Amino acid sequence: MRHADELRETWQARAIIASKYDPLGMVVLSVLAHSFDEAMPMLMHLLFPGFVSVTTPFICSHGKINKRGHIVADVLWYSDGRLPVKNVVIFRSTRGLEKSFRELADRLKLSDKDRRELFAAARRWVAADERLDPTMDPRDPDAKRLTVN
Repeated sequence: MRHADELRETWQARAIIASKYDPLGMVVLSVLAHSFDEAMPMLMHLLFPGFVSVTTPFICSHGKINKRGHIVADVLWYSDGRLPVKNVVIFRSTRGLEKSFRELADRLKLSDKDRRELFAAARRWVAADERLDPTMDPRDPDAKRLTVN
């Protein structure tokens, strides 16, 4: 029982609970599933007694940065056998992802160590960058020549 209480106090468990009814919740689950795959079933059973499986909608891929600089992922919207929708825009920019996770970390009052772990997991989740120049500033007028319209 003490072990279960300790698990409920981890930043991972607190992040899942805090984002449960928030659109960021899908992202948090996907980020954690990609970084803590083996621990997730136990954590979900602990947080949600009777847990069987994640229900739709859910993100079923890692994130990637598309050519326009948007963070996209594949999303399964329905559980009726339809295929996932590919490359759904999750965040309009990397700054959007950073801002959302920073706000979550602030809301949870995470320690510096836990913040580093959260952001490291988010960086691992964004596994591909399709921009021609990842250092490009999208506000730069010359940057438009580098994107596909």
